[in-house]
Amino acid sequence: MKKFLNVIMLKNFYSRMHSTKQVKWDIMAGLCLQRKPIITKSLTETEVNFQNFLQEIEFEKSLKSDHELRHEKDVKRMEKLKSGKVIDFDDMDQASNQSAQDYVDKNKEELLNFKFASRSTKADEINDTKSLKRKLDDNLVLIVKQKFGHDDFWVLPQGFWNDGETLRETAERILRESCGNKINVSFYGNAPCGFYKYKYPKQKREQSNVEGAKIFFFKAKLLDGNVEQKDTWTDYEWSTVPELNKKLIQPYMKNVKLFLSNYNVNT
Repeated sequence: MKKFLNVIMLKNFYSRMHSTKQVKWDIMAGLCLQRKPIITKSLTETEVNFQNFLQEIEFEKSLKSDHELRHEKDVKRMEKLKSGKVIDFDDMDQASNQSAQDYVDKNKEELLNFKFASRSTKADEINDTKSLKRKLDDNLVLIVKQKFGHDDFWVLPQGFWNDGETLRETAERILRESCGNKINVSFYGNAPCGFYKYKYPKQKREQSNVEGAKIFFFKAKLLDGNVEQKDTWTDYEWSTVPELNKKLIQPYMKNVKLFLSNYNVNT
């Protein structure tokens, strides 16, 4: 009996290995378009303390600057003037010029009148997720809302591969179709940076004889311009990584996070 079962198992395995049925998949290209940070992130408390510590060490070990040496000469010159011992005409000429302390006072006054630009913009205040002028210290990723079946999902811009195209050419075409011609980007390379696949619903698989879709992602950096409204999607956003976690479905996000430049895979 055991021998008979082993024969059946081997027969089934052999039939699966040599099956003439071929599974078809739709090939697609996806685009991970990022707007890089425009300003640096604010320092954390630990970073501020460490920065102050390094500045103290640098100050203790540094030599006197030209300004400090000039200030010492000014002090000595003023002491001579007060005691009436100045007989050097060069000292008299230099005393009539702007002193090092005057220079410091002038710069302090200028600094007090200077107003630093806010790190927060109007787009941040109203939470305009379509604006590129938000979250200036963070990466923003373009996502679009597309209809799949009867439901709408947030995804990276994506589209079907056409026969005769390279996958890079497909990604470039998808950029034009999804974003328009008023946007300028730089692709990072000709090879995909990520991959994701999913199966179609059973009814669609039976009708089309296609198992599902395989998506090859390409990364690009925004250089100039913005997105134009297109018929291929119903909505779009420039999202940070934490916002992506709330927008993208988790099986999809699990693959996307592997090639995001500022995402910790272990989180």
